[in-house]
Amino acid sequence: MKRISVLLMILFVSACGDEQAEQSEADSQEETASTEKQSNDELTELEKENEELRKELAEKEKEEAEENTASEADKAEDSEGEAASQNDNKKTAAVEEETAELAVQEFTMEEQQEMTQHFYDWAIERAEIGNMAVTNMYFSHGAAGHGDWYAMTPDGEVQTQNQDNPGFDHFDIHAVGGVAFYQPASGDFGEDADAPFPGTAEGYSRLALPDTNIHKYMLADNGVVYELIGKKENMSFSSGFGEYDDEGTYGEYPPRVEFEISGDQDAQQEWKRILGMYQR
Repeated sequence: MKRISVLLMILFVSACGDEQAEQSEADSQEETASTEKQSNDELTELEKENEELRKELAEKEKEEAEENTASEADKAEDSEGEAASQNDNKKTAAVEEETAELAVQEFTMEEQQEMTQHFYDWAIERAEIGNMAVTNMYFSHGAAGHGDWYAMTPDGEVQTQNQDNPGFDHFDIHAVGGVAFYQPASGDFGEDADAPFPGTAEGYSRLALPDTNIHKYMLADNGVVYELIGKKENMSFSSGFGEYDDEGTYGEYPPRVEFEISGDQDAQQEWKRILGMYQR
């Protein structure tokens, strides 16, 4: 009987040990699962943070790239502007240097007509190439006073008609002659031989096509060709010119528009060549 009791006690202790072992193993598995879940949660959170950091980094790189592109474009634009400015300065300097070699002198009426004719003959071929016509009617006016006529340019006033009020010596620059280029209504390019001779009042109205430009070239004794461009409908023979009053002071009819230095370099060179032939 004693032995049976001992055996029962051993079995009971053994059973209790197994239950404890199973419970311990279950607790261990539960703890492991909890740890793994916590680790997975932490990894997921880190991945989210890394993804956000990657997005922020990509956005910054994009912004920097856009800023660099804009900066490079600004630099390129500034460089082009500086290059254009340098070219303009070189052209201006070249014109001034060549002009300095030409001494201003008072030409006779015959010399002025010859010089203008030389330029007009050259301009005929130029007009043909550009499908235009040319006339020497660049300046005229109707009844007026006794004051000198003049034009305004970037280089100052240019006397276009001397009536001694205020006179030749009052002006630093004087016009020798001029021509005007236009789109011919007749269809005759170059010398518009069939064009009607225009009256002062009608100007270019019958010569040029509607809504086209007139290009006036004024040939000055400083060796510069000055140009005035305007619509046919707004351009008369007196456009670009004004008149001093009878006492040789500024009157009521100043020039309403200003001539510019012509960008036609071939014309500039040709006029300097012709002018040089008459230098004394």
